[in-house]
Amino acid sequence: MKCVAIISGGPDSISYAAQWKERGYEIYPIIFDYGQKARKEITIAANLSRKLGFMEPVVVDISSMSRIWRGTQLTDESVKIEEEYRPSVVVPIRNVVFLAIASAYALTIGAGVVVYGAHLNDISRTDTGEPLYPDCHPDTAIAFENVLKVAHFPVGRNKLEIWSPAREGLSKSDNLKKGYSIMKDLIYETWSCYDNREKHCGRCESCINRKRAFLEAGIPDRTEYEVV
Repeated sequence: MKCVAIISGGPDSISYAAQWKERGYEIYPIIFDYGQKARKEITIAANLSRKLGFMEPVVVDISSMSRIWRGTQLTDESVKIEEEYRPSVVVPIRNVVFLAIASAYALTIGAGVVVYGAHLNDISRTDTGEPLYPDCHPDTAIAFENVLKVAHFPVGRNKLEIWSPAREGLSKSDNLKKGYSIMKDLIYETWSCYDNREKHCGRCESCINRKRAFLEAGIPDRTEYEVV
């Protein structure tokens, strides 16, 4: 059984891919260079994929998308990385773009599953009642499964299952705990920071969420932060 896993350098996607390997799947990692500021996550994702016994990772260069994804904290050098959630941290339909490419890969190699690292905390509600990251919602995965039913042969039949921690009802800390039970100390080699630096900054929203997840999971956090 084959599974295409969308992998960043972070603990969410790596942990979830490791769980699917434990379920008996061959993991085919796909890593995206989308012009993100945190360039080091690409190398980290590839290295961890090899250490975890996944198939050789495919790195897809869509870095030119950064010219389209302007005004976001993750891709636009002119936009400051904030310490708290702001809508500018959302890269518009990034996961849909990733899912489309990963699904094309899955259909090519005969994989039946595509997974990515979205979890329940990603879809908690903003003040306006909308999900923090709408493309992390399980409804997006289900809708995309239906797109694939009509977008490729045989038309009208299910092609792929698209799964995430959120679709399984897992929070960030739930997913981290499951991943840690498999990865052990490799979990500390993951990269969460939105910036590209020697150590995690410890200040950005992603670093703060990382700290909280380790605390809630009851796992010692051995990540090196500039600000603890």
